[in-house]
Amino acid sequence: MKRILVIGNLLMVVLLGCLSFSSDQSIRSNLTENKGFAVIELYTSEGCSSCPSADNLLKEIREEYKNQEVYVLAYHVDYWNRLGWKDKFSDHQFTERQSAYANNFRNSSVYTPQAIVNGKDEMIGSAAGELKNSISKFLKSSKEIQFSSKVEEVNSQSLKLSFDLPANAQNKDLVVNLIEKDISTNVKAGENGGRVLAHANVVRYFQRVNIESAKKEIKIELPVDFKKENFEIITFIQEKNQGAVLGVSRTKL
Repeated sequence: MKRILVIGNLLMVVLLGCLSFSSDQSIRSNLTENKGFAVIELYTSEGCSSCPSADNLLKEIREEYKNQEVYVLAYHVDYWNRLGWKDKFSDHQFTERQSAYANNFRNSSVYTPQAIVNGKDEMIGSAAGELKNSISKFLKSSKEIQFSSKVEEVNSQSLKLSFDLPANAQNKDLVVNLIEKDISTNVKAGENGGRVLAHANVVRYFQRVNIESAKKEIKIELPVDFKKENFEIITFIQEKNQGAVLGVSRTKL
């Protein structure tokens, strides 16, 4: 009888061990699968009649992938401003950034709406299927650089952000974006005249700096309409000359 009990106990231990091993393997597998990320840069404008559908898609993607490492940013370019409506969120440095991508992708010109994923894929910003396929592809890959960020101090005009950066981030670009999560504009002229446009994750402050050390501090100037609950910071590390995006972090305020 004792022998049977011992064998039974041994079998139980083996079975539990197998279950435990299987569970551990499952956890490791999930962790590996979840290491991927996607940074979507949308180049858009309030003066472009093709852009509202892309703006809406950006918000849809933000909600659909909110539990995954998918980060969306709307960069408003300024080359539409001469055509009847000045986009108050536009900035010439965003036009320059898009132009650099055009060179990388060998495009003959810039256009809106344009979506760029992880600095590697580009497509029309309203092309939902193509964009989601690109996101799925990058979510299956792994993050090359992991880093952390922290808000050190905040006042009514600015905030200070600190970063801990690994050795493999040296001589890469640190791209810091203060984004406003939800905002709308009553457009009174231009191609979208008479429409109220809803925007998601509009870049309100942008700074790109070279990474030279393991510690970095950035001062961010806050817009006059800053409300902490509607803003956050998305920072990513990118190869020089707007190459591949290698890692990303979100800093809540």
